[in-house]
Amino acid sequence: MLWVRRYFFVICAVFAVAMHPAAAQDAPTPASLPGTVQHTLASDLLGENITIAVSVPFNYGQGDTRYPLLVALDGNVMVGMATEIPRLMAFEGTAPPMVVASILYADMQSWFRGRMRDFHPKDDGAATFLKALRDEIVPFIEAHYRTKPDDRALYGHSSGGLFATFAAIEAPDLFARILATSPSLEEEPDWAAALLLKLAGNAVVPKLYMSVDASEAAMIMAIAPFAAHLRARETVFRYDTLDQGGHMAVIPAAYVQGLRWLYQSH
Repeated sequence: MLWVRRYFFVICAVFAVAMHPAAAQDAPTPASLPGTVQHTLASDLLGENITIAVSVPFNYGQGDTRYPLLVALDGNVMVGMATEIPRLMAFEGTAPPMVVASILYADMQSWFRGRMRDFHPKDDGAATFLKALRDEIVPFIEAHYRTKPDDRALYGHSSGGLFATFAAIEAPDLFARILATSPSLEEEPDWAAALLLKLAGNAVVPKLYMSVDASEAAMIMAIAPFAAHLRARETVFRYDTLDQGGHMAVIPAAYVQGLRWLYQSH
């Protein structure tokens, strides 16, 4: 009967696929990002090894051009996005080709512990991490890659955005561009208020993009007393409220918006 023959052929096809050598020998292997390598740096200031995942533009090996440097925090969860979005934007000219260096900790537990230590003021953690960036991490990257010392950027989200805001104020000469998305200012209300007050009044500041999601009410309230002062400095500062549905959901849109604004006249 016709249905019997069809059933037989289906069974044979399934059996053939199951027994195909390629299927039998298939074994998963770790994936990697194109044009990206990892370095281990022993940080005396942090007292541990950190990993720096560095990605270069597609044409990096074809000349001696120097490129802008973007340092991305929270690399344990951000490295793929932080790397590939600028690369794709460079294709259409909305961002320049750049070297992206993502900072990672040894594992997820170390990441949770490290970001609380390094991005917040407790025990001078943020000050120490900023010194590590200045004295160890950035010099290491620039010793190994062709970057522009006068065109460095720093990207951080959440607690990383809080630290990026701190870096904009305390080290305006270290990074020419700062991308601070959903900065967790409400987690450190006294420290954050002092930072924003300095930011509004400092004569020299990097070009700074800051954004929040519309759902982040506490964060918006923390920024509100200073928003008008900051927006008045529109040539060096931009503050956007995006509507993407949450603290995590906003990440890609905020990153793209920030890169576009920071590099709009490149």
